[in-house]
Amino acid sequence: VLGPAIKEPPRTVTPTTLTKEPLEQLRKADHIVTQILTKYNLLRSLAQVPVVLFPVAFDGGAQRSIGIRAFITRDFMTGKPALPGHDLPLDGLKELHDRIMAEVSGISRIALDITSKPPATTEWE
Repeated sequence: VLGPAIKEPPRTVTPTTLTKEPLEQLRKADHIVTQILTKYNLLRSLAQVPVVLFPVAFDGGAQRSIGIRAFITRDFMTGKPALPGHDLPLDGLKELHDRIMAEVSGISRIALDITSKPPATTEWE
C-alpha cells in the first residue's frame, strides 16, 4: 500500500454500486495511471495494468481505495508482478500516488497487487 504506514487494519467497507461517483473515481484514477505509464515509457514493458476501485477505507474520511496490478507476461498463462523499484520506478509510483490522492476525491489508499500467476489470475475477480 502506497503512502504512510497503516496503523490499524481497515474496518470500513463502503457500500458501492455502479453510480456516477464511483465510476468517476475509477475513470480519473485510470486516466492518471495511463498518463504515468506513458510518461515513464512503461506501456510496452507491462502486459496489463488493471486499475480497480475497491470499497475499503483504510483511513477515516475517505470511502474507497484504488488497486493497481501491473503485470508482466508473454502468454497470460503465467506471469509475474511488476515490482516497485525494479519494473516500476519509485519516482513514478510517488507521482502516481500524489496525483491520485490530490485529484480523485474520496480515495483512502492506493494498493499495488504484487501477486504472481499462478496462484492469482491476470485480473482482479
